[in-house]
Amino acid sequence: MSAKNKVSTYKKFKIKESIDITTGFPVFEVYTPEEWAYGAGIRSSEWDACSMKEAHEFIDSY
Repeated sequence: MSAKNKVSTYKKFKIKESIDITTGFPVFEVYTPEEWAYGAGIRSSEWDACSMKEAHEFIDSY
């Protein structure tokens, strides 16, 4: 993961954008509001997407 992570909100879900250290490609981790509340180190993502569009599509279908 990159040292600089960006977090955005879409329909109350959190999307954390980071860079995969193995591939160098972006990863968009999608968290439900409940999961996000657990805090770093405890929470786990509901979905890992390869693009922001994919993250939004997952949330729209949730």
